[in-house]
Amino acid sequence: MILDLEAVDAFAAAAHRGQTRNTGDASAPTVPYIVHPRAVRDILAQEHPSENVRLPWILAVALLHDVLEDCYVEPAEITTRFGGDVSAAVQTLSKQLRSMPSAHKTDDAYWAGLARAPLSVRQVKGADRNDNLRSCHAGPRPDIARKYLVETPRVVLPMLVDDPFLYAAVAELLARVRLAYV
Repeated sequence: MILDLEAVDAFAAAAHRGQTRNTGDASAPTVPYIVHPRAVRDILAQEHPSENVRLPWILAVALLHDVLEDCYVEPAEITTRFGGDVSAAVQTLSKQLRSMPSAHKTDDAYWAGLARAPLSVRQVKGADRNDNLRSCHAGPRPDIARKYLVETPRVVLPMLVDDPFLYAAVAELLARVRLAYV
């Protein structure tokens, strides 16, 4: 299947339409949620030094990584539109499926699944955590920062050891967030 990243972006934007992301910055308290998936894509497409993360299916996963958790999108729709590999990766990155509440994963099951996932899926999670830590550093988000200060060294950094770029980027941001919040 040939992926049209503009179509993937349009699908993600439509799925997240009306959703906002609390930035913690009083001057811009909310931004359209699609800004986050696009930032995750851009970390991989523009900042990461490896060409391997620029494959269209990985960038599609980056754009879609939150649609199952935050939108009423079924996994079958992602499979139909964008293929089984994209759908499987997005499902691995989703702790719960908004359209199917009974499909909720425990924290342990979620992180264990990610730890066993292919490097490309873990790289999307690394870019996701990178952007989330950036937003914690940019504005006051104490509750989420406290969660990330515990969770990131325990489960996220270990899954990034085979990607030196993302490991270092996330570790550096974690250190900045620790200084800002501790």
